[in-house]
Amino acid sequence: MRSRLKNLKYAKPQPPAAKKSWWTTVTVGSLILFIYLLCQLDSAPEVSAKTISVSINGLIETYTTFSPTVGELIAELMIDEPIITVTPPRASKLTDQIQIAITTKPTLRNSIVAANMQATIQKVQEEIKKREAALAIPKSPIYEGYASWYAFGNGMNTASRQFPRGSKIRVIAVNSGKTIDVIVNDFGPEDWTGVSLDLNKPAFAKLAPLGAGIIPIRYYKI
Repeated sequence: MRSRLKNLKYAKPQPPAAKKSWWTTVTVGSLILFIYLLCQLDSAPEVSAKTISVSINGLIETYTTFSPTVGELIAELMIDEPIITVTPPRASKLTDQIQIAITTKPTLRNSIVAANMQATIQKVQEEIKKREAALAIPKSPIYEGYASWYAFGNGMNTASRQFPRGSKIRVIAVNSGKTIDVIVNDFGPEDWTGVSLDLNKPAFAKLAPLGAGIIPIRYYKI
């Protein structure tokens, strides 16, 4: 009987003090973790809306955003065209009232529109040059004489005895080489004056100072 009792093995119970120490450690650790998380929440930066000025190819718009960086704001704007430059860089932090400049590569459609506009502008300019060249061809002999001035209206006009009202005359100042185009709107000056054209005050002033009074000219109909 005694030999059987000797062979039996009994589990040794843990001391109560050890169990109490383990629960205390867990409780204190949880409390420390809770306090740490509260501190992290208190120290987290406050996210607020910012008003941003964005210039895309010179067109300026104002946006309100919560994005923290320039790059995230660009992603938020969903710009379709390829971006060439961004100022400030994408990694820069956004601050209230910051100004951002973005340059994009024009799309194919914009390039076609720009090319068509340029072709139209060139065509118009060529047409203007043709008309100017046609106007430069004298439609009468080139006359020489003198021009005076008088106050009669504010347009580029002249009085003439040779040409009817409505005629367009090109006048060249002999001394300065300056040229003006005027329209005949009056009859004169008198033949005895020896003056061929009596220019309006603004027209004469483009050829010579008003104080000159009378100047030698060449003129012809255009």
